[in-house]
Amino acid sequence: MGMNVGSSGAKSADPEPMMEMNMTPLIDVMLVLIIMMIITIPKQNHSVNLNMPVGNPPPPTKEPVPCHPRSEAGQRGGPS
Repeated sequence: MGMNVGSSGAKSADPEPMMEMNMTPLIDVMLVLIIMMIITIPKQNHSVNLNMPVGNPPPPTKEPVPCHPRSEAGQRGGPS
């Protein structure tokens, strides 16, 4: 992959199109992705300890209110 500096032919001839893919942007993107993976993968392995409650939840203190469209609670000035 050398640099194309031109031909030694006539100067009036059209230059030939470069048929090689430019690898520098591809390598740059791949290096950035590798660095991001190296930084983020160790942080995913750490766990967070949570103090979760143990046992059964307490019983409800109030009677639940039904929320049916035809119930009395739905006809007390609610949106229709």
